[in-house]
Amino acid sequence: MKAAFNIKVFFILLFLTFLASVFNFNIANALDPSGSVARNNPECTGNAGSVITQPGTTNCEVTPDSQKISWYRVEFCTSKPTGPTTSATVDRSDCFTFYQNDTGSEVSIVQGVGTQIGSAADYTAVPYGNYSYGIITLGSTFKFTTSVTFNGNVSDRTNNTTTCVTKVSSEGIVYGYHTEINTFAKGNVSCASGATAAEITIGVNTLTNDSDNDCNHLLTFQGTTANVATYLLESDGTLVNGVGGTDPDQIKNTVTGCKEGTDNGISRIQGIMALDLKITPDTTGIQIKYNNTRGVTLAMESSNVMEKFDSAFFDFDLSAL
Repeated sequence: MKAAFNIKVFFILLFLTFLASVFNFNIANALDPSGSVARNNPECTGNAGSVITQPGTTNCEVTPDSQKISWYRVEFCTSKPTGPTTSATVDRSDCFTFYQNDTGSEVSIVQGVGTQIGSAADYTAVPYGNYSYGIITLGSTFKFTTSVTFNGNVSDRTNNTTTCVTKVSSEGIVYGYHTEINTFAKGNVSCASGATAAEITIGVNTLTNDSDNDCNHLLTFQGTTANVATYLLESDGTLVNGVGGTDPDQIKNTVTGCKEGTDNGISRIQGIMALDLKITPDTTGIQIKYNNTRGVTLAMESSNVMEKFDSAFFDFDLSAL
C-alpha cells in the first residue's frame, strides 16, 4: 500500500494508501493563494461500510471503486518556488525534475493495488541533498467507476432504487462547475435497477465557487499531513487570463474562465507542497502516500435526488526510502 519510486533504475510503482480529493485553488498573481479549504463537503455517513445513509439534500463524499489520474511532472526543490501567474510559469530555479511525461501518463488508483507510472525514460536522477518543497503537475480530468448502495431509495430523476452507479454522459466529460444539467441524458449517474457502473470522466474547471458562483483558480488545500498550494493552469503552465482581474485568485461568474459546462481553458492542476525530503547515497526510492477515502462527491439536486457524481479533493505525502 505504498508507492515506491526507484531512483536508481528510474522505475516507479504506486501503492495507494492515502488519496483525498480534487484540487481547488486560489492563485492569481501572488506567491501563495489568498484562501484555503479543507473540504468542500462532508463525508457520507456509512462511507467506511457497504451502505451509505441517504444524503437528503446534502452533497457528501465517498471512496470511489476505481479512479484514474494523469501525471505530467514531479519536481523537488531546495527552496520555496514562486507560484505561476497569468504570464509566467512556476519558478523552477531551485528545482530538479524527477519525473516528466509531456503527454501525461494515466495511472489507475485502486486502494491496495500497485500501478506503474510512465516508463524508465520518464525519470531522471536528482542530486543528493535536502529538498524542502515539491511541485506536482497532474491533468485536469479524472476518471471514476463507482457503485453506491444506500439505506433507502435515491433517484436519478427517472429511476428510484437503493443503488446508483456511474453512467457515461452524453456530454462525455462532465465538469465540476455545472449547475444545470437539464436532462437526464446529460447526467453521469444511473439509479436504474440492475445498472452496471461504467467509467466516467469528470473535468475540473474550478477549485471552488463562492456564493456568487465566481470561480477560484487557486487555493491552498489543507491536506492530510501538509497544506498544498493548488493552481489551475492552461496547457502552457500559466494561469488563465483574467484570474485576479477583479477579485484575488478568481474569475467572475459567466466571464471567460468561469462558465459552466466548459473546461474554462484549464488542462493542468499544479500543487506546491512543503517537504522534508533527504536524498543520500543510501536512498533507494521515493514513497508516495495517497488518500482517496473521499475521492468522489455525490452531488444532490433535491432531497435524495442525485444530480451527478463529481470529483473531490485528494492529497499525498512524499518521503525518501
